Amino acid sequence: MLFSEILAILNPSGNPVVLTGHLHPDYDSAAACLLMQHFLRKCGVDAQICLYGEMDAHSASVLQKHGYDPSALFAPVPEKALLILCDCHTTTQPGKVIACADHHPVIDAPDIPVYLNRSASSAGRIVYQEAVAFGLKTDREADFLALASVYMDTRACGSTKFQATDKPWIAETAARWGFDLSSLARDGLCLTDMTLPGELLAQNDFRAYTFGKYRVASSSVQAETEEETPVQDILDCCRTACISGTYDFWLFLCYFPLEKITDVYLFEKETDAWNHTRHAEILSRGNNIIPALQRMLQAR
Repeated sequence: MLFSEILAILNPSGNPVVLTGHLHPDYDSAAACLLMQHFLRKCGVDAQICLYGEMDAHSASVLQKHGYDPSALFAPVPEKALLILCDCHTTTQPGKVIACADHHPVIDAPDIPVYLNRSASSAGRIVYQEAVAFGLKTDREADFLALASVYMDTRACGSTKFQATDKPWIAETAARWGFDLSSLARDGLCLTDMTLPGELLAQNDFRAYTFGKYRVASSSVQAETEEETPVQDILDCCRTACISGTYDFWLFLCYFPLEKITDVYLFEKETDAWNHTRHAEILSRGNNIIPALQRMLQAR
């Protein structure tokens, strides 16, 4: 079990315990850290959250709406820290990684003492499930964070990442506390402000990856309609950023969650060309698209 194994390492150590997510954390990464902190506190462990990078504006605004200060989650990692990774399995943060709770497929599993990586609607949901399995009692705060992390990380339960087996838990949890699922659904669509300049839209929800000798940049937007989305302007800005930077590829994803459509655009610097595919479902970048791209690049 995740918590029993973590506690076995932490109890004799005396080192500061730090929870961190992936670079440029989203709502789920922050929620998973908050849930891990919440449940470790019930076990007598005081863990500090030290996120890094920049959080996207939508995740930050929803966290604030839910009563959390996003800026308070960002802090330098103290010396000799033991790291627990939430919503990721690698990090550039200083310290010794002792555990991770992730839901993104990997080809080669990292060498981490307590390694948990399985399919789930969200990383927050994994932490929550592991806490319950360990016998920890949940409360309104934990239930809400776990529920919100699912909605925020699955395009309001419309993504291929969403686990249908979560439906009864969602209904029961919402009924128990009177949570407004329609509000969570609106927030979970994560719609992007399409009036922003193309340069900013091209950097929205930015991620960077390294696969062998290849460096890949990725960004994405979520739109209500195709008519409102300046796709060509965004692609031009992505291309310019790729050509002028150190990346070999730029992966741009355009989601239309109301229509359940994912447009995948992949730019290759060497050929100076875009490849575009359309999918009649909401694909997960971390679970579907990036693993497929990694396999393609490793086969070259």
